[in-house]
Amino acid sequence: MTCARLLFSGALLAMLRAPAGAQEKPASPEALAAAEAAVVAARNEKDLASAGLEALVYDLADDYAALTSDADAPARRQTLVLAMHDALPSASARLTAELAKGRPILRGTRRQILQEAFSDPVAAATPVDPRFAAFLLRRVAEALAGHERFDDITSEQILQAIDTTLPAGRNWYEFWNQVFHEGLPEAERLKTALTAYEAAGVKLDRLQHPERYGTRGEAAPPGMVVVPGGSYELGPNAGWQRPARHARLDAFAIDRHEVTEGEYSLFLNAQPVDKRAALAPRGWVPFDTGDYTPEADERDLPVCYVNWTQAAAYAAWAGKRLPTEDEWEAAAGGVDGRAYPWGNEFHSGLCNGAEGATRPLPVESFPQAPAACGALDMAGNVWEWTATLEDGTNLEHPPEGLVNVAIRGGAFDSRREELATRYRWTAPGNDAFASPRYTRPIGFRCAKDL
Repeated sequence: MTCARLLFSGALLAMLRAPAGAQEKPASPEALAAAEAAVVAARNEKDLASAGLEALVYDLADDYAALTSDADAPARRQTLVLAMHDALPSASARLTAELAKGRPILRGTRRQILQEAFSDPVAAATPVDPRFAAFLLRRVAEALAGHERFDDITSEQILQAIDTTLPAGRNWYEFWNQVFHEGLPEAERLKTALTAYEAAGVKLDRLQHPERYGTRGEAAPPGMVVVPGGSYELGPNAGWQRPARHARLDAFAIDRHEVTEGEYSLFLNAQPVDKRAALAPRGWVPFDTGDYTPEADERDLPVCYVNWTQAAAYAAWAGKRLPTEDEWEAAAGGVDGRAYPWGNEFHSGLCNGAEGATRPLPVESFPQAPAACGALDMAGNVWEWTATLEDGTNLEHPPEGLVNVAIRGGAFDSRREELATRYRWTAPGNDAFASPRYTRPIGFRCAKDL
């Protein structure tokens, strides 16, 4: 599936006005050290809370077995039933006293009266952990709180409430995860510790990788980076020329690298078998099973020979879209309008271009040359589809008829001027690779609104 060997002008220094907060200063060593220390402290607290909750799980497992799976479990349940039934007269007396005050008695009040009346007799009748006993009493009292009077509650109804709360055959760990852990102080401590640990990690990550976040703290989806929103002065574009223009862009996310053969094959194999051939890049041949699987050493290569409709279909399947041409240029040129993604001077060792290249390379082969937003491979390797026609009209649906769509970034066989952030070319938007004579290697990356 590897792509075979196939057969600038303009104002490069046009200024791009940065939106407020878009150009953040690099984090100081002191700030990084403090953030790292906060992560360590939060991780320690999380580990302590996790260990405490894990110990509680083991502590209560025996109490659960004693009332559910042990041979004596039925007898222990009967002891609980008798203890609760014997406590009903005191609960009835308290309910009568409350009714005498002339106020309506709500269900929550009746539940509280029953729970408090059951507490001491149950503690005396069976030595289960107080936290387990409190849970059981709360559930049984809630089940019985619908009675207007307590003197008509039977032993059978109490046993039914216990059996419903502790159903036979349920594994302790299943019961813990699905029912019991909610509301425990130990569980709340772990939840708080996990939240603090996550927040500390995000704070450190924002200092280390500001390109992953928008100006208002929006986090990029996995595998993507954030391009700040604001006013951009784009163009003029060389190649398939387009005049200079002003664009107001909302912050958006763009893929860190071009979509790979491995990623595209996942999409392709997720489609019905009878629809895969129409979505397969030129040159891809399925196995007998109907699956398309790249060789192991090709999985990280950028997918190419992909037409616009195929690229748009992948993006929609991934919950994304293709970037507009203005978005692509803003991501590649950055807030300072760079001539190339890494700066204003060309260096052949910072991209996979025609000066020595003969084929595509795995994505992220040049981690030392990111665009300002953090995206990689925005110069060279393979051309990238945009969602913009040659006249600057943005697309929302697959094109019909003879239309040309803007492609950007150049490829492994591109001249130096084609690798510039303001160089644009076009390709047939409707099945570019229908003709074997069309040999320009085109792939794509996706974008997503924040």
